[in-house]
Amino acid sequence: MRPAVRLTKRPDGGFRIEGVAATPIDGVPDGDGFSLVGEGGPWRLAWSVAERGWILNTREGDRAIEAGRTTAFGHEPVLAPVSVLLADGRLFRLAMIGASDPRVELGRWDVPGAYLVAHATAGAWELERTASGEALEAGPELWILACAEIGRLDGWY
Repeated sequence: MRPAVRLTKRPDGGFRIEGVAATPIDGVPDGDGFSLVGEGGPWRLAWSVAERGWILNTREGDRAIEAGRTTAFGHEPVLAPVSVLLADGRLFRLAMIGASDPRVELGRWDVPGAYLVAHATAGAWELERTASGEALEAGPELWILACAEIGRLDGWY
């Protein structure tokens, strides 16, 4: 199994993702979202009121190119499943699971099982790939969108 990915809240109101790439990905507050720097970036993550979710863009010259987005299915910040749509058309479901052992799972809408499972630990989140998740090929965009939603669901911003 791959080493766990760790999501932590930064003192400036942003977040840090460690374990996705060789260097951490830092989300720094910027207007209505975050500027992200790290391997594979830079990215811009902005909140969309209309989508009730995040839109992740990367830059190609002067153009912003959408890399993915999330959409919440409820108006409340917790317990509603969230869709994660990548630019290549893959659609994932991020949801809180379990009452006695609360966790967040990322899977597909059309098949059972999770690709990754996130548990809260000591003021942070540890995300681990499941056996199915080991075979999943996805860039840092999937991790960024999942982590942004987990931070939102945890009330970080």
